[in-house]
Amino acid sequence: MNILVIKTGALGDVVRTSFIAQALKDKYKKQNPKVFWITSQKAISLFINNPYISKVVSSEEKNSLRGIYFDLILNLEEDEENARFVSSLNRGKIIGVFFNGGKIDYTSDTSFWFDTSLISKKGKKKADVLKKKNKKTYRQILSEIIGIENHEKYEPFLRLNKLQRDIANNFLRRYTLSKTDFIVGLNLGSGERWPKDLPIKTAVELIDGISENFNAKILLFGGPQEERRNMEILAKSKSPVIATGSGNNLLEFPALVSLCNFFITTDTLGLHVALALKKKTISLIGPTSHTEIDMYGLGEKIISKSNCLCCYDEKCRSMEKISATEILRKMKEMLDFKISLIITGFKEPKIGKAIECALNQKTNYDYDIIVSAPDEQTLEMAREYSKKNKKIKLFKDPGKGKMFALNMIISKSNKNDLLILTDGDVYISENSVEEITNLFLDQEIGCVTGRPTPIESKNTRYGYWANFLFDAAHKLRKKAFERHDFLECSGYLWAFRGDNSLRIPLDTAEDAIIPYYLWEKGYKIGYAENAKVFVKNVENWKDWIKQKVRTSKAHETIDKYADTKTTPRVKTFKTESKGIYDLFKYPKNIKEFYWSNLLALSRVYMWGLVFYNSKIKKFESVDNWERIESAR
Repeated sequence: MNILVIKTGALGDVVRTSFIAQALKDKYKKQNPKVFWITSQKAISLFINNPYISKVVSSEEKNSLRGIYFDLILNLEEDEENARFVSSLNRGKIIGVFFNGGKIDYTSDTSFWFDTSLISKKGKKKADVLKKKNKKTYRQILSEIIGIENHEKYEPFLRLNKLQRDIANNFLRRYTLSKTDFIVGLNLGSGERWPKDLPIKTAVELIDGISENFNAKILLFGGPQEERRNMEILAKSKSPVIATGSGNNLLEFPALVSLCNFFITTDTLGLHVALALKKKTISLIGPTSHTEIDMYGLGEKIISKSNCLCCYDEKCRSMEKISATEILRKMKEMLDFKISLIITGFKEPKIGKAIECALNQKTNYDYDIIVSAPDEQTLEMAREYSKKNKKIKLFKDPGKGKMFALNMIISKSNKNDLLILTDGDVYISENSVEEITNLFLDQEIGCVTGRPTPIESKNTRYGYWANFLFDAAHKLRKKAFERHDFLECSGYLWAFRGDNSLRIPLDTAEDAIIPYYLWEKGYKIGYAENAKVFVKNVENWKDWIKQKVRTSKAHETIDKYADTKTTPRVKTFKTESKGIYDLFKYPKNIKEFYWSNLLALSRVYMWGLVFYNSKIKKFESVDNWERIESAR
């Protein structure tokens, strides 16, 4: 199936429309769709690392697509040239603008959107009224147009490539900045016809307030039309500010925005780039529609208290009604960082040690501890600790399985910025909260995994197996993190950004599927290799095969919920077989070489059982609590 999307401008709209590609691929998943996209030459680089788009073509080269049959065309541009082009193609269904009877027309399923635009059949006056009355976000409107349910799942997609990351790192070196600095980006101008820019006086007050209250490094952004304005701001400000330059192209601009931990911007391209890069963002809105703006849970809108909101008047002065004090207050609210460390368990006689390790963290971050268990035995032990420390909270798991319980906890964690998960039968190192949370200072990171470490030596067969498998996983995760590639997390210790809309399917592994969910939105996955979690492994064959088959089988269902064609699964027989060389390079003596042979045969047998149960017998993974006794 071939799908064509036409969206060429404005540049901010191109970015915020990018979610469409993933949404369409999901909707037509069974037809194995290829998404083609026509955009302006300038905007090509905004799609440079987008895995959901098969081919991006500039407007000047769109005729190269004439030989392709398109089953579906979505044209969001209102000009005659693109309307004529769409109507001339060999195609099936059209959604949006086309050429009809010598004039521009649009399909009825897009009337809600185009009735508010310049080509409205109702006339400009009526269109302006409809624009003000609209209560839906741009994402919701487009999702309804193409028939996408659960539109909250999809977000603008912008993932940097190696060149852009090099640009960012070079900028850091040039200005002696560090990734541990708190960097605030300010994009306060507006090169468009509507006066969306924050007044210079207010911008200067804001800069001085940020410098005084947040000990931040401040980057000032702007395009060619803001050059003179930004020079005036720099001259009037009493605080140190780094100007990023006014001539950055669309490779450089996102690269520099990626350096920011916090972004304050008017309703321009900068807003949509910051949100696509998952930055904590404040959007300042005056003459344009605030209801169309979706912050994706990443920030807040400050809407002018003017009477002429959403007026689209070229002489509007509504931005003068936004104060620096209001922005600083909102910024302070958003920087309060709430962390919960969740310990799950079932009949865990040693959960006390897990709680003690969670309490004795060496960190400056404030966090609470949630102990979740279905049995009274575990909860009673945890209750004794909670009497002595108010940081500990108990959650009575209803006993329907770990994923079921986690879904309940997640749904109630709408005020949490970060959820760290571990188990009641493992022990985390004293630096775990610090190491994991530090990685989340990079707003592009959505998930972080710690490093499982076996407590057993290599002197026994199962201890040797555990050491090899954990070492191999460590090397793979470290390599993937350094390359900005996808990696799966370890359920022994991992964390993700709080999002109470996340739901874990009950027939898969939470530490596998949530990283996929966040990766598909454009987040990176981090690896905190110094955040260690100490694990006691099994001591006999029966428990070993039971544990490995159960965890591997839970990964077999990921295909149902994630796009594993775009991002292949990490844990498969095929990928594991590539590590055979490392397995036989690992032993130091004859006994260990023998154990390596046994492990190779055991893993083949394990994958055979997984295949037989999943593909032949069609057994489904079940969300329930199971104890592996020798691992306690």
